[in-house]
Amino acid sequence: MHNDAPVYLCELVCPYQPTRTLRSANNNMLEVKRTRTKAGDCSFAVAAASLWNNLPTVIKTCDNLTSYKRLLKTHFFRIAY
Repeated sequence: MHNDAPVYLCELVCPYQPTRTLRSANNNMLEVKRTRTKAGDCSFAVAAASLWNNLPTVIKTCDNLTSYKRLLKTHFFRIAY
């Protein structure tokens, strides 16, 4: 989201841009592509966007890489235990 990823990964995900004014437009979300199969649901573009959109806003808006990693690790530990 901060243009730190390689180009080939950035091409697979697109920022969410609603067609009309919505409150969710400023939530730093990614567009989840529609699929027809379970295999399509497991593709990187769909899975990455779904996981990113499910993260808390605090993690998605973090500017510092060290803080981002710490918050993400804490989030995943809370989910697992």
